[in-house]
Amino acid sequence: MRFKNTVLNLSIALKSFSNFKLRSALAVAGVVLGTLSLITVTNISASLRFQTLKEIESFGKNMLVVRSALRGMHGSPGTLGESTSLTLADARAIKNSTFYMNSIAPSTSMVFPMRYVGATINATLIGVGSEFFQIRTLDLSDGRYFTKDEEKELKRKVIIGAKVAEKLFNQVSPIGKYLYVYRVPCEVVGVVQPIGLDVSGVDVDNVVYLPLSTYLRRFTNKEYVSIIYIEANDDTVIPLLQAQIENLLRVRHKIKKGQKDDFSVIDLKDVNDMKTQAIKLVKTLGLVTSFVSFIISAVGILSIMILMVNERKVEIGIRRAVGSKKRDIMLQFLTESSFISFTGGVIGCVMGVALSLLVAFFTGMPFVVSIKGVFISFTASLVTGLFSGIYPSKKAIEIEPINILR
Repeated sequence: MRFKNTVLNLSIALKSFSNFKLRSALAVAGVVLGTLSLITVTNISASLRFQTLKEIESFGKNMLVVRSALRGMHGSPGTLGESTSLTLADARAIKNSTFYMNSIAPSTSMVFPMRYVGATINATLIGVGSEFFQIRTLDLSDGRYFTKDEEKELKRKVIIGAKVAEKLFNQVSPIGKYLYVYRVPCEVVGVVQPIGLDVSGVDVDNVVYLPLSTYLRRFTNKEYVSIIYIEANDDTVIPLLQAQIENLLRVRHKIKKGQKDDFSVIDLKDVNDMKTQAIKLVKTLGLVTSFVSFIISAVGILSIMILMVNERKVEIGIRRAVGSKKRDIMLQFLTESSFISFTGGVIGCVMGVALSLLVAFFTGMPFVVSIKGVFISFTASLVTGLFSGIYPSKKAIEIEPINILR
């Protein structure tokens, strides 16, 4: 019996909406917009959080990064260059001064032309120690890592990124072949698995890794480095380790109290927190937009339902006169308002997921569907329709059959 009444109410609702096609479409469009914006914002926010965590994890676990600061270049006060104060001696001092870390890997880099046979590209040459690959959790798709002996003997062995392998060697295995870095031949011993951009924005696939000792002696003839990667024993000791490193480097660099540091010690969790705050801001703005859209759609549903009540007074009066109860009349109009929001909610959910998929496809972000966001969005659309139908339903049951029959 209840099922038959529901079907009857829906058929009456469809006939009513056919008389107000434009206004019904606008009311549905308001719900669609609110649901669409809410689902899209929650999905993209979840995607950004997932991508950020993935980037942090790809950089290494329990990681601290010591970077050399920027300095003014000679004769050009407005131009900045990299500080040369961060040295291998600093890295050794850090390693010997604390037991809160597992390993340390100094590194420095510069862009060089890379050539193999007739193909030439520009890629970043990075000098690293053997611990670097373990700290950064970089796996190889082919070949092997450097050995300690090769580092000590200043061997010209390189491990190349996936893009470098593709651009220079195409489908041919590069292992054992000689790649020219500027004019220096270097033997390829390994290929890193494809990664993409890391948390610092560097394309890890377009790099060439060389033993740090070889880089400093044979390519730059310098003693300073630009980055020192440090892996802490546990995430709980990171703040203490960070403070120890900062104090040690201030003493070594003779930086007095009040003077600006010529280095920075970065906790990657802080980078994650900053990105999370930005994501929260975007999500908040999206939620405000969704809320406004739902308010507008609620007003639209309310107005069309009041119009329907005024246009159907005769129908309501006759139904009351032949025995329909107030509850039946109220249920009829609540069904009609809920039908509008249900239709808009379904369309909005489908469009929101589709739009999230398009954003992921064109931006390269991971495609994530927030089940919680879909549930909240759909529920919000139904609640909007239900509450928008309460006042018109009350107006409908206040109509006296005797007045209509007169």
